[in-house]
Amino acid sequence: MAITTYPPALPELRPSLAERRRVSILGVGIDAVSRADAGRALEAFVEEGGHHQVVTANIDFLSIATRNVGFKQLVNDADLVTADGTPLLWAARYLGGSLPERITGPDLIQMAARHSLTQGSSMFFLGAAPGIAAAAVDHLREKYGNIGVAGVYSPPIGDLVGEEDVRIRRLIRDARPDFLFVALGCPKQDFWIDAHRDLDVPVAVGIGGSFDFLSGRIRRAPSWAQRGGLEWAFRLAHEPRRLAKRYLVDDVRTVAQIGLSKFRAREQEASSQRERA
Repeated sequence: MAITTYPPALPELRPSLAERRRVSILGVGIDAVSRADAGRALEAFVEEGGHHQVVTANIDFLSIATRNVGFKQLVNDADLVTADGTPLLWAARYLGGSLPERITGPDLIQMAARHSLTQGSSMFFLGAAPGIAAAAVDHLREKYGNIGVAGVYSPPIGDLVGEEDVRIRRLIRDARPDFLFVALGCPKQDFWIDAHRDLDVPVAVGIGGSFDFLSGRIRRAPSWAQRGGLEWAFRLAHEPRRLAKRYLVDDVRTVAQIGLSKFRAREQEASSQRERA
């Protein structure tokens, strides 16, 4: 089956997720939620406190998950997994499921910004090149007003271990944000969030290049290209050296695996029926 149902956590706080529905694509569960559902889930996570990990999945995430069992488990254990990419919506439909709409990293950041204005919550921005996250904050404040920003930090390139890890932990603990947005690239950002659950940030999200988009450093694809599932082509045209292997080798292989998975599922079902006969 393409759709599996999971028991809810504290359903009284999340009526929209009282029955958590996920579409399984290559063994990776994507939550079948709308933007409104996702916004209510974020609000519930903040109200609950503790630590909640949110993953913004796309075809590249599935590609990594097929090669890295630990990453697949991390995604499946996350508290919310959104479909950050129109091709995932197509894949779900092809497999017999349904994902309501695309929910990107910038979408989640803007949800948090609105929550900050109405509920007084705060956000911490970790990652990206120096100045990029700060520019993203400036953009958000121009659009939404005086949002609560608990901190902005761009760590040096490389593994965040030793003194650097201690520094980041101290910054976040002292800031006590409600939302933590981590832009370290997949899967590094997601493993980092999982390894720092003890920081007890209510909502921790790996958001990839979202700061670059919000700051204007990288131009987003036109809305028609996003709706048509062609954002990858737009980005490839602008960053061919960095993205060619990902899009033209790894992701093409993953799309082929999705195509084959439907036929394999049919073969397994036919085999089961023959055994029962």
